[in-house]
Amino acid sequence: MRPDESARFGFAIDNTALEAPEPGSVEAAFADADLGLSLADLRQARTEAAGLGPDRLRIQSAYLHTPVLDAFDGILSTPTSTVTDASRKARQAERYRHERILLAGDAAHLFPATGVAINAGMLDAVNLAWKLAADLHGHAPAGLLDTYHDERHLAGARTMLHARAQVALRRGHDVAAEALREVFSELLTDEQPLRRMGALVAGTDIRYPMPGSSHHRLAGTFAPDLTLHTDQGMTSVADLLHPARPILLVLADRPDLRQAAGDWQHRVDLHTAKTDDRPADALLIRPDAHIAWAATIDEPADTAAPALREALTSWFGAP
Repeated sequence: MRPDESARFGFAIDNTALEAPEPGSVEAAFADADLGLSLADLRQARTEAAGLGPDRLRIQSAYLHTPVLDAFDGILSTPTSTVTDASRKARQAERYRHERILLAGDAAHLFPATGVAINAGMLDAVNLAWKLAADLHGHAPAGLLDTYHDERHLAGARTMLHARAQVALRRGHDVAAEALREVFSELLTDEQPLRRMGALVAGTDIRYPMPGSSHHRLAGTFAPDLTLHTDQGMTSVADLLHPARPILLVLADRPDLRQAAGDWQHRVDLHTAKTDDRPADALLIRPDAHIAWAATIDEPADTAAPALREALTSWFGAP
């Protein structure tokens, strides 16, 4: 917002707070439940008020609280008694795909906690992009685009769960609310709960449903970023995924698996490497970094090779 606009509407902004006539300084983040609202809320409400007119103001705001209603009156030039909806928004589309229409990002879901929507939207896009590309190039197996809804709707519901939990943790300043926040703060000083919560917020704790009935424990999960030793030097799983292509990562002396995947080498990059404490003999990793298939350590060739060919066909089309 320009300085002249700030003066016009009766408040000033610095990098961290908004100075309104009433109630004073409002932090430029989600405000505490009974103390105020965020700078983003004020901006959004002002924008929507301009579009809807003073007779019917609908504020699509995460927070709106009594102590700042006078500030709204001055900023919006609209009586706040006309507010018809001030809610903590949490929405998810029933279907992410309907025929040729596909929803991703904010079109598919809306969360009441900041930041997580960006993660979820980017993961939607990465999940969908390689499947659309396969369809456009004519080698997508039947039902591949339908897996977008199956996988990302599950992930969206999971994101909504922890976003609502964040709202609950922020809400209130009574003894019970403070105790809840203190308990969570103590839990997150330990490494394992901290890692688990980090994966939850990042969206990397999701295990997608995989076709078939027998799977390695890693199938459907986000690939671990293993440190890899190759003939060309040291690299990592993340580095191998930069071209945004599927990869078969062979972590043991398994020429049978490389041979089984040979007919897909124009669509799937084959890599051989060593890593400490390998989790599997081989990992078939999709462009969105989720594991489509894995061979257990020392799995016999007569079961591993056919299972690999089946997974390659299921996800990347017939050879």
